[in-house]
Amino acid sequence: MSSTETANKMKIALLKYPKRAAMQAQLKQIPPRQVKVQINNQTKMVHSQQTVLEAAHNIFGERIPFNCRAGICGACEAKLGNERIRTCYTPVKDGMRIVTLDKEMEHWRQGTADE
Repeated sequence: MSSTETANKMKIALLKYPKRAAMQAQLKQIPPRQVKVQINNQTKMVHSQQTVLEAAHNIFGERIPFNCRAGICGACEAKLGNERIRTCYTPVKDGMRIVTLDKEMEHWRQGTADE
């Protein structure tokens, strides 16, 4: 195991629970309503008090890989427009268009898995 791998594992071990708790608190502050979200080629109405990762798994049936579920490791990244987002740490918003299945993301995920 390299020093980078060790550092990343330590970072995840120390920070994942406080970051998850902070994300849950942030989600509870969002007013409950239905929002329209597109993931890949599917568009559905979803509850606003969840992350993109939760919506992808529970409602869309999309399998986005994840590790820490706290926005630390980057395994769950997807594209929102031209930028990458960490789906486990990003709340859904009305009008989001998320892409998880392109070649750039496949290469990115392979790189995070190899570390």
